[in-house]
Amino acid sequence: MAVVWLLTVFAGIYLLQRMAFRLWGAKGVRYERFFSEAYAFAGQRVVLNERLANAKLLPLPWFRVETVMPAMLRFHNENAEMAVSSGALLQNHASLFSLSPFTRVLRKHEVTCVRRGVYRLSSLTCTIGDALGGSAKTFGMTAECELTVLPRLKEAGQLPVSVRKFMQSVLSMHDAFREDHEHVAGVRDYRSGDPLKQVNWSATAKAGRMLVNKRESMTDNDLIVVLNAELMDSAANRRVMPEVFEEAVSYAASVLHSLIHNGGKAGLIFNGRVVGREETPLRVEPRAGREHLFKLLHLMAVFEAEVRRELSYVLEELAASGLRNANLLLVTAFLTPKQRQLVDRLRHAGNRVETLLLYREAVV
Repeated sequence: MAVVWLLTVFAGIYLLQRMAFRLWGAKGVRYERFFSEAYAFAGQRVVLNERLANAKLLPLPWFRVETVMPAMLRFHNENAEMAVSSGALLQNHASLFSLSPFTRVLRKHEVTCVRRGVYRLSSLTCTIGDALGGSAKTFGMTAECELTVLPRLKEAGQLPVSVRKFMQSVLSMHDAFREDHEHVAGVRDYRSGDPLKQVNWSATAKAGRMLVNKRESMTDNDLIVVLNAELMDSAANRRVMPEVFEEAVSYAASVLHSLIHNGGKAGLIFNGRVVGREETPLRVEPRAGREHLFKLLHLMAVFEAEVRRELSYVLEELAASGLRNANLLLVTAFLTPKQRQLVDRLRHAGNRVETLLLYREAVV
């Protein structure tokens, strides 16, 4: 009889404590998370911070937070308080906490940014455990945080020699051509990096905005990078792996970074899909300065290898526009015979065109 009484008492205690955690376990619980940086470059490491607070008298023996997030954010140093179950595209991240009454806990996780992109973390699932180790309550919460992973930058020595020479020649054009060609062909808006001696003060006073002289025969130190999103070489009936496109984005970003960092002006043309933008193709005019560089890199974080306009049409439009004295760097996995003809046409029109081919076997 005594055994039955004890079992009844234990069962009552178990049910009461379980009910207490179900009713009040989630009250006073505050959870937030944030990355140590708003952006990072692919290959770099950042810290994901989790902050949990228990603002009530009832302790939390254990509290588990689970989130499904992209597998391109790779966690390190798994332990008893953190578990990661990863797949090819997604992973389940679980953190286990134990909180005394009126306690705050800050936990930090080191994360490697494997690939460029914009990663948003939103919803999560919380599970509250009771005093005997059982699961008392499961509920959902929202904790917003975002990380922008910019394209991986290569060292200058990793760029092909022909591309490095081309960039150097573009940068060295600036002063030489300004000294030798003085014929003014009009005015244009001031751009970051233009010298004050080029400002047309009379036109500036009339227009109410800063204008500079535009010289007809002058080749400026502008560079336009044309990035091709095509992976299917129809001329050779061959498909290039998506990893090659990632390399192309990395090379293009490295060139833009190096040129602007050294005082040049750079622009971009992209014929693929850009998340959040509808221009076809996307075209960003050459400019200088850190702000312009980060605008380009943030755009490139959401580039996708989904062709919106074939490269042949893009090159044909450039040739038909009457483009002259421009510096173009074409970054592509391959070039078809037709595309090579259009590149030659741009060169014959007085433009300097350099190509950076990622898939050498495609050269014909």
